[in-house]
Amino acid sequence: MKKTTREKALLILNDVFYKGAFLEEQLEILKQSKLDNRDYTFIREITTGVVRNRTYLDYVIKTNSKIKFNKIHKIILTILEMAIYQMFFLDRVPNYSIVSESVELAKIYGNRGSVGFVNGILRAISKNNEMPQVKIKDSIDNLSTYYSHPKFYTDFFYNNYSEDFAKKLLKANNQIPPFTIRINTIKTDRESFIKKLLEEGFSYEETPYKFALNIKNPEGIIDSLLFKEGYFYVQDLASILVSVYLNPTPNSQVLDLCAAPGGKSTHLSALMGNTGQIVACDKNKAKINIIKSNASRLGVTNIITKVNDAQVNNDNFVNKFDYCLVDAPCSAIGLYRKKPDIKWNKDIADIKQLSEIQLEILENAKNYIKTGGILLYSTCSVSKIENEDVITQFLKNNSNFVIKKIENKDTYKMFPHINNSDGFSMTMLVKNSQRLS
Repeated sequence: MKKTTREKALLILNDVFYKGAFLEEQLEILKQSKLDNRDYTFIREITTGVVRNRTYLDYVIKTNSKIKFNKIHKIILTILEMAIYQMFFLDRVPNYSIVSESVELAKIYGNRGSVGFVNGILRAISKNNEMPQVKIKDSIDNLSTYYSHPKFYTDFFYNNYSEDFAKKLLKANNQIPPFTIRINTIKTDRESFIKKLLEEGFSYEETPYKFALNIKNPEGIIDSLLFKEGYFYVQDLASILVSVYLNPTPNSQVLDLCAAPGGKSTHLSALMGNTGQIVACDKNKAKINIIKSNASRLGVTNIITKVNDAQVNNDNFVNKFDYCLVDAPCSAIGLYRKKPDIKWNKDIADIKQLSEIQLEILENAKNYIKTGGILLYSTCSVSKIENEDVITQFLKNNSNFVIKKIENKDTYKMFPHINNSDGFSMTMLVKNSQRLS
């Protein structure tokens, strides 16, 4: 029997919530199945929306259910989450249809009791004309529930910044991010590119960086000649600015230690006018091939790739480079807008474990920089544990490195609600000597 679009969405969510699947990968697999574009758009919208708003949806279920929350079968719970999301966040389908279709799913995946439960609770909830309010006395719990964020995340920004900052950040994390591209100056200039972009029927918004544009109608742009001929690279503004702040001089030697998929490496090449040499590394050979493919499409000729484990010291790299970029593996909690499932698969224990790996990588990277060279450490995380704390420990171990401020900050952070970018952190370090006693 052919599965409905709602059933396909249900199975994707079940795999993401309970089988360790990644939402982005599941949607990409679905896209490759030649599904009707309208159906794909619906499935993407409902799965992403449920993942993004999961805590709030569960709160609505808890406050309306006569059955204890932890007694509700997982797949029945997901059917309810989908229905409530559609009721309060989408407006194309009337509530009676949502209830009816949810009951049909319960008939397939539940028993008679489940069917009655789904029908009853959804009918009761559907009588609300407005989104139910969250009524939790504790402010941090209230915000975490309403905006569906891990409590540790809300707690940090509430207590270390302000309640207002936390609210704005959480709200921004739940919004759809812009589709940002970087103009490839190896092949074109800004004016020529914009002219071609408009001729192809695409419209854009400016960003603070003149070679980055937000595309307002990106559907089909990856299939365009502009993409295939390498005139641009899809890249978030924060990621773009990492290379801008490193700003290597022409003809220099640059190491990108954690380079895949190659966005920053190829941008560094453009900034250097395709001169000098960039060594782009990853420990995964398949990812190295992605870097090569991107470099080829973009017309980059000064990148060489190396299979290299950043956690292992490489004697061949010692004292060879003027610049080193360590865009370290991290929790990616700065990417909640793009990848909302990260909210539910990374916790404080994961973050602390990653910080140890990050410090190991920095301790190797320090050896690869010449005296006077620059080491830029970046993560797509806004956590203190993975950024300021790692840098503090590194500087304790290495007195011959000093911080060079970025935008007058020791660790410069970018936030969705301030910069309309991913959450990102960057720290620039200068090597003053080989070693100080």
